Amino acid sequence: MTDPALRCAASCAAPCSVDVYVVCGPGGAGKGTIVAALVAQDPALVLSRSWTTRPRRVGESAEAYTFVTDEQFDAAIAANGFLEWADFFEYRYGTPMPPADIDRDLVLEIDVQGAVSVRERDPGAQVIMVLPPSRAEQERRMRRRGDPESEVVRRLAKADQELAVGYRMADLIVVNRDIAGTVDEIAAFVGRVRSRREQSRR
Repeated sequence: MTDPALRCAASCAAPCSVDVYVVCGPGGAGKGTIVAALVAQDPALVLSRSWTTRPRRVGESAEAYTFVTDEQFDAAIAANGFLEWADFFEYRYGTPMPPADIDRDLVLEIDVQGAVSVRERDPGAQVIMVLPPSRAEQERRMRRRGDPESEVVRRLAKADQELAVGYRMADLIVVNRDIAGTVDEIAAFVGRVRSRREQSRR
């Protein structure tokens, strides 16, 4: 019997025509919380749940990612099941292809490397980079969610590399000082993009 997760990736082999919003940024920026709130308040948005080969963190929701084995991830790659995927330290992360019949705008919560891949594949994708208010707050958030010390150090070093790329690519840059204000700012941006695109389609 075929694994249900593999059936999902394999069935999403063709890109769809919906608008794509890519929320990216360094670890500890608060992307997950922001995206969850954004999607909850906007019924025209749907979140693409990323795949990962890393184990769940202590206390992490089973819905945070589709947690898979290396073999499952390899099978999805072979089936052209990812919009983008990348190695991140010793684990892999991937964004599954959206279903062909999707009827809502798609939100991706990924790192900057993944955002570059999505933009290359879909030049019209809107990239939103979320930043923590300070390095100290970024570290605090990562430790609070249970990242081991070695991963905190590596993620902070990678964040320095990602910022230059993100600044050049992003259509919107938001400093996440508080969740409500950040969500409002991104929601307003999504509204502006929709308005422009609606006018261009007339």
